[in-house]
Amino acid sequence: MCLLLIAYRQHPHYPLVMLANRDEFYQRPTAPAQPWQEQAITAGRDLEAGGTWLGMAPGGRVAAVTNIREPGTPEPPNAQSRGEIPLAFLSGTASPVDFSTGLEGARYRGFNAVLFDHKVGAALVCAGNRHQPFALTPGVHGISNGAADAPWPKVTRGRESLAALVAELPEQLDSEHFVAPAMALLADTLRAPIAQLPDTGVGRPMELALSSIFVRIEPEDLAGESPISLAGGYGTRASTLVAVHRDGSTHLWEQTYVDGQASGRLRHFSYPPT
Repeated sequence: MCLLLIAYRQHPHYPLVMLANRDEFYQRPTAPAQPWQEQAITAGRDLEAGGTWLGMAPGGRVAAVTNIREPGTPEPPNAQSRGEIPLAFLSGTASPVDFSTGLEGARYRGFNAVLFDHKVGAALVCAGNRHQPFALTPGVHGISNGAADAPWPKVTRGRESLAALVAELPEQLDSEHFVAPAMALLADTLRAPIAQLPDTGVGRPMELALSSIFVRIEPEDLAGESPISLAGGYGTRASTLVAVHRDGSTHLWEQTYVDGQASGRLRHFSYPPT
């Protein structure tokens, strides 16, 4: 249950700027973002299922996936991990449109996948199995665990904050003017007013706990009022920034968290221009 904030063609030098929080069970084994030895990608790794939630590849390719919150919906037979979707895109050469067209959505539980390749015309596409693939228009977008740009409080708040941040960015992204304020944006723990919460079938206490940009939930927070078990705790495990320059150079910054607290140093990776 994550959040993607995307500024597409809103900066003269960076056609894609993406901010993301990955929310997951604290006990799910995960490796932080790093270059993969067996494939030319840089991404975090889900050690349980083997895929990733967000990553980049040389040539200005970026992919991310979020699940769709739909409790009670039957799983497809032999459901595959949604983490294999961004991995397959990053490992291949298909354009976002072609990859989306060939994606067998019925194999997965509900998802949105954002696919970017700076070398092609329809560079930014949102694929999914609850809608037809579509190209995202230039602008600031947000995707959580529903439809793209759904007016959930965290999506609306995140889009507004990212739009303000991008408007002040210098020609070259740096730590002071981009990385630090973007990470602060992703660390926002403000929960939404009750009246603004969506109703996605998880109960009011859970909707409230998930309404902040940065999520931290302990089992006792829900007082047994949620249909979803959060044994061991649940929340934001990683905050990630991605920026693709118009020359094809690509940058990724990541901060990981343990039990809601920053763990280790902020990591930075990059690929050269193409």
